[in-house]
Amino acid sequence: MISSSEMQSAWTQDWPFRDIAARLPEQGKLIEIGPYLGKSTVAWAEEFKKQNKQWSIHTVDIFAGLSGNFWPENVSQETLDFLNTLIISEEDHLSTFKRNIEGWDNITWEKKLFTKDYQPKEEYDVLFYDGLHEYKNCIEALNFWKDKVSWMIIDDYGSEFEGTDRAVDEVVELGGFELEKMPIEIKPMAIIRT
Repeated sequence: MISSSEMQSAWTQDWPFRDIAARLPEQGKLIEIGPYLGKSTVAWAEEFKKQNKQWSIHTVDIFAGLSGNFWPENVSQETLDFLNTLIISEEDHLSTFKRNIEGWDNITWEKKLFTKDYQPKEEYDVLFYDGLHEYKNCIEALNFWKDKVSWMIIDDYGSEFEGTDRAVDEVVELGGFELEKMPIEIKPMAIIRT
């Protein structure tokens, strides 16, 4: 099996899931929207294994490659240069993801664009959202899952993705949920307990 720390990703450091996983029950089901190449997916699986927790992870992605069309505006040239290293063709996207998750029998995937019409095959306890960070996509996912899961963990909250910030803040405010922000120096993420 390939370690998550060896995988290509927009997040070059190790994913900080240890403390979050420690707060979750001994078993459950996590759904991840937007796994890209699977680094975060495998990082969840590794953390659950380290903590002897029995969790399944299901991912949803269109696996259509990454063109760079969704890069945030107003980023430095250095950031743009790095982001451009993440571009991958549609042909290589799914095969790289499948190679990265190989050996993990608790990870499943489906090639699908997540929309409000999504039909989950089972019930889930936690949403990990790292899909498109445009407001429309993020708010649609959060509104869909807020009454279906106990936790929503949203990546890139408090970073350069204004659509993510707006969607999270709106769901928290209108739903009366509490927002927990991971310290930005660790990883810009929001945690919403529903």
